[in-house]
Amino acid sequence: MNNNFFQLESLPNEILIDIFQFFHPRHLFQSLYTLNTRFNILIQSLNHLTLTLSTNHYNEDDFFPYIRILIINRAIDINLNPFIQVRCLILRYPTDKLLAQLNLNILPQLEHLSINSMHISVLNRIPTLCDKIFSDGFPKLKSCYLFEWETITKGQGWTISPSLNILKVGNIDLFVYKAILSSCPNLYFLQLATLISNNTPFHILPHRNLKRMTIRSTALVQPWNDEDIDSCLSYVPNLEYLCVHKTNMFFKRRYDWLASIIACRLPSLRRFKFCFHIFDAMECDIEIEENFKIAHPKHYQSRFIINRAQLF
Repeated sequence: MNNNFFQLESLPNEILIDIFQFFHPRHLFQSLYTLNTRFNILIQSLNHLTLTLSTNHYNEDDFFPYIRILIINRAIDINLNPFIQVRCLILRYPTDKLLAQLNLNILPQLEHLSINSMHISVLNRIPTLCDKIFSDGFPKLKSCYLFEWETITKGQGWTISPSLNILKVGNIDLFVYKAILSSCPNLYFLQLATLISNNTPFHILPHRNLKRMTIRSTALVQPWNDEDIDSCLSYVPNLEYLCVHKTNMFFKRRYDWLASIIACRLPSLRRFKFCFHIFDAMECDIEIEENFKIAHPKHYQSRFIINRAQLF
């Protein structure tokens, strides 16, 4: 036994760290923590310690303060106070009690936040949470994924969130879209699910740092029209990558596949991907793809993808 420990301790730190990532945090602390000072320092420095909770039956452990990635898969009322070092928090079906704990005092190191599959009973928490996210309530927050199919509205408390680089949101209108751009000056990637037209006047300066955008639309929600897309792209002139998902539910035979909008709005575009989701028996795949190629010039890379799927 002593010889085995000696062999393990003889390994360099880089290899030990690779080995430690295969341990469950509880087993890692039970087996190796307090063994010696070197191991203690290495374990405490690990950035990949991940804990996934899928049941209310858990015991608070000494390793909780060293967890960096916390995943809560179900409606679990857990106390987040011990997880002081969490950098990445992923919540699925979060409870009202859990959402109420999302603040800087409890999660001072939070860099990545993902929330989806919210129950209707906790929707009243959305405005308060958005106020924190878009007003630097989490100063270290770099990326955020917010409840894909829930509607986000702008609160009175939005100011600025300078650290946010990556954002994925669900249903928003043009007013909120512009508010997001104004609140996140260093945003690099933005994904939108559904855009609702809104004529509320709100003038902003063009966003110069946004480089990548994905626009998603399905047959089950209100589809984007070209006017909405044109409005969105008019505020992001430095975009280099654009991905658009559209369905054929409202497909027009004479369609330029956004080529005229791109030519007008995106002089810096390098890559364009169009994902065409077909939900009926269209038989003109080759013709459609050829029309797409003709519409888009070669000064940026373009890719056309046809995805056949059943509506139900």
